[in-house]
Parts: sequence; structure tokens; C-alpha cells
Amino acid sequence: MTPQEKLTVTKFLKFVNDELQIDKPWKLNLAKERDDDLKTYAYYNKTNGDMKVYTANRGMADVLRSIAHELVHHCQNCKNQLDTPHPDIGGQIEDEANSVAGQLVKKFGYANPELAIYSKHFDVDIE
Repeated sequence: MTPQEKLTVTKFLKFVNDELQIDKPWKLNLAKERDDDLKTYAYYNKTNGDMKVYTANRGMADVLRSIAHELVHHCQNCKNQLDTPHPDIGGQIEDEANSVAGQLVKKFGYANPELAIYSKHFDVDIE
């Protein structure tokens, strides 16, 4: 990960954490390869708050949106909204995570135009 990419992700994590007023611990793993958990672009484990986000060959804004999406799920989990089964595609839980994640990326981009999150290609090498 370049220093600029690391700065962008770090600033975004703080921004989202503040915006969503997250007070329960979580852990993020940025991965270049998929595994049993990471079948799509991101995964949230409601048992321990761990998240994985797939980064290979994705744009920075897309990776940030996936991070925000999973952090919204973390907030939902903290409010016990993930205790009952819900659809993996569509439905109130996923729709909220998608829409709020998009809003957060846009707000972050407006607040940090120097980071050029919409044009940079993201290729992180940490697991």
C-alpha cells in the first residue's frame, strides 16, 4: 500500500467511525485474495465485529464504499438489527448499508478533494 493510499484509508476509517458514532470495537482486514468468508467484495462477522474487504484490482472509492458498507452492518449489529434472518440482497438491512455507504463516500470525497478517491486505483498488498 502506498503512503497516500494508507493515509486515505486511515482518514476514511476515522471519518466513518465519527459519522456513525461507533463505540464498539471492530477489526478490518484488507485482502488481495478471496477465501471461504470473502465470496463477494466484503464480509462482516456479526459474532466478533471482524470485517474483510477485497481490494485487488478495485478503485479506491469502491473499496471505501465496501468498508463503509460493512461498518454500517457493524452499527446495525450493535443495535441488534442483525439478530433475525434477513436477505443478503435487498431488504431493509442491505438497502440501508448500501445507501449510507454511498453517502459516506460522497461526503468524504467532498471533505477531502486532495485525496482524489475517485480516480486512484487501489492495489494493497496486506492480508
